[in-house]
Amino acid sequence: MKYFGTGVITDSDYKEAKFIGKTKAGAPIIITLHNALNTGNIDWTFAEKNDTVPNVVFEACYDNTDSASDSTIEPWEINCDDETVAGADEILLGAGTYLLDDVEVGLTRGGGKFTVEREIREINADGDRGAVKGRVVMEGSRAKLEFNALTMLTKLSTIYPAIGTSV
Repeated sequence: MKYFGTGVITDSDYKEAKFIGKTKAGAPIIITLHNALNTGNIDWTFAEKNDTVPNVVFEACYDNTDSASDSTIEPWEINCDDETVAGADEILLGAGTYLLDDVEVGLTRGGGKFTVEREIREINADGDRGAVKGRVVMEGSRAKLEFNALTMLTKLSTIYPAIGTSV
């Protein structure tokens, strides 16, 4: 198989990226990013006596382009199926599975990370001593799911956007 850069991001490059893990009590936790696009670079380190394990970063993308839209729903969700857990049973374990469009990515190494970077702005007025309730607004957010892919060669066009294939 031959892979090459197409230079064009298409609708098929957007994935539903998921992390499926569990709590100490065994309750499933599913983190989903909608319309997720791998915004990371193809960056492979080759070192003797070491495996190549690229870092993959999927970022959820909003559907709407209208900044005046009434919808403020962010393109990510966390599903905790068992809400009866409490105390130490609430601990989220670090091991889990990563999926793209409900297909397991494969082996990973070094875990991963889920972040939501929020852009929060204070509307300041003369005389304010700090943030004022009612004058703090959220301008936007960027949800990211990151993992290190140990097995990835047969999935290059799935993991990376704007990749074409030929035989």
